[in-house]
Amino acid sequence: MSLRRTALAAAVALLPSLALPGVAVAGVAVAGESADEVSAAVRQAAQSLAPTGASISLGPVTGAQYMQNCGTALTVSMSGNAPYEQAAVRCPAPNWTLYVTVTVAQSENVVVAARPVAAGHALTADDLKLAPLPVQQFAGRQVYFDPAQLIGAQANMSLATGMPVTTDSVQAPVVVKAGQTVTVNVVSGGVQLSLDATAEQTGRIGDTILLTNPGTGRRFSAQVTASGVELVLQ
Repeated sequence: MSLRRTALAAAVALLPSLALPGVAVAGVAVAGESADEVSAAVRQAAQSLAPTGASISLGPVTGAQYMQNCGTALTVSMSGNAPYEQAAVRCPAPNWTLYVTVTVAQSENVVVAARPVAAGHALTADDLKLAPLPVQQFAGRQVYFDPAQLIGAQANMSLATGMPVTTDSVQAPVVVKAGQTVTVNVVSGGVQLSLDATAEQTGRIGDTILLTNPGTGRRFSAQVTASGVELVLQ
């Protein structure tokens, strides 16, 4: 046999040992890692870190077929910020790492429009309901968690069914009217007391209005809150 043929025969004999995972070479197939096992490991790791009630979805795990079957348990480390994260799936023997994208969609029950609402409409209980929405859908905006807070509020814009109600989309209802006698809760340190005063201005929740103490004639400012008018003394 010539030297050239001898070298070629030796190279062919080595091909099975040089085969890539999951790829058939010279009639020999090396088993790839199970995509189901990779998915299960990633979901378990993501769920252990995700908030209660969050939904988890994974990106493609088809790359697992190109990784040699792991002889030991897979380990997973998570990185990135919700809702978009990345899972690094590692096998110690044989040594390989596969990256999988993970979407963690956290939901909260917030107030949404129960039916179409026209701009300028004063909201009623029938216009509002609580519904779970992904946090990223209203991130950075102030939403409401109790429909009762919005009864009587005026819509600043048209609201479609299911649209979250935010502080930008409604004008809070009038809680105090000018000339009305209201009870003011005065807080000073650990001491609380109340007094009746006359509102000099109309106020909505969050507004600071001017009032007059009818007994002394003294005028002072206090804030309108969801629980009433409150004056905090430093």
